Amino acid sequence: MAKGSGDGNGISDEFTSLKKDIEFVDSKREALIAQTREILKASKGAIYSLQRGDNKAAEKALAELKPKIASLKPYSEDANYASVTKPPIQEYVEAACFSEFIATGKILPKKELGVSAENYIAGLCDLSGEIVRKAVNAAINDDTKTVISAKKFIENLYYGLMQFDFRNGDLRRKFDGLKYDLKKMEDLLLSLKLQGKIK
Repeated sequence: MAKGSGDGNGISDEFTSLKKDIEFVDSKREALIAQTREILKASKGAIYSLQRGDNKAAEKALAELKPKIASLKPYSEDANYASVTKPPIQEYVEAACFSEFIATGKILPKKELGVSAENYIAGLCDLSGEIVRKAVNAAINDDTKTVISAKKFIENLYYGLMQFDFRNGDLRRKFDGLKYDLKKMEDLLLSLKLQGKIK
């Protein structure tokens, strides 16, 4: 057994080393918090641009965010930093997938985003709320095609995610929110049908 100095049993030396380790993690976490705050802000800005129809501004923001998201990857699976990196990564997934939905009506593959399965699914679940908002605005403008497309997308997403066994936790909560978004879309379509706007 290695002998420690100072206190004769190694505790002082070991705790000095532990203190340095913890201080390093705390320092890195603080730096990541500052970095991720900007990513969150930019991702939310891209979503706002997409809701307003300014797709070019959103595309520019997403292109600038891509390397920043990649820089978070080494920390996203580390227990010391995961709680800091999850929100901005999931917000970015939401924004990027929302952009893809508006452009093509399709889902954006995980491999194109370079994120973990958990962050990808969480971002997709959050996406449903933005699509509902887009559909409501479309309904106000009598754009029934977008409403129908939105409902089909959320429906397919919901039934696709039903195959997963989400335990109690963040993903379970987000998936439950997706279920309520699907109900909102069903109610919106029913309302449009009763008004004779959809046959």
